[in-house]
Amino acid sequence: MSEQFEMYDDPFKMLILLATLVCEKQGTELDYGQVPSYENDTFSIRHERFVYKKDGTEITWFEFLGRDIASTQDLTRSEYNKMFVDCMASLYKL
Repeated sequence: MSEQFEMYDDPFKMLILLATLVCEKQGTELDYGQVPSYENDTFSIRHERFVYKKDGTEITWFEFLGRDIASTQDLTRSEYNKMFVDCMASLYKL
């Protein structure tokens, strides 16, 4: 039996990666204090709040992305990884 590949050992690093990819798509650089606003059918990200629309998972942070992160769902690392991979795919319409 093979072990499932996980992109990151800390799922919230994937949130930072997603925000970085949103910035890249918008032609800007990520500022941890000014997270870009973006929304599609799969997710939205705005100042201090990320929402995964498929199951309502919300992730919030305080002032700077990565600070005092909290989630409304207690997901496994694998579940977080799947969620963020889905968001990244939707960003690039894959």
